[in-house]
Amino acid sequence: MSKQRRAYCRKLLLAHLVASERHDLRSLEAATAMPRRTLQDTLADMGDIGIACVFVQDGPKNNHGFYRVDDWGDHDPAWIARNAERLAREISEAEVRPA
Repeated sequence: MSKQRRAYCRKLLLAHLVASERHDLRSLEAATAMPRRTLQDTLADMGDIGIACVFVQDGPKNNHGFYRVDDWGDHDPAWIARNAERLAREISEAEVRPA
């Protein structure tokens, strides 16, 4: 799997997780086993593929809150949900066996 495809799949998977329930960076780290910096970069770059993901402040400090998908762009969230396990598996396999 190319780096570009892996990054694309990662964005789709994170969008699905964020849309499924409230997540902050800590819970996304636990759910995906991705490094914090990778998560931050991926969340920041979702706009590159037309997905609007925002951080919703929900507490007294800057890092208290959760991520939310405001717009899926041209992507079908139902398709992504149906294929989330496959996306996660492909990402995992690609990171074990780089292209």
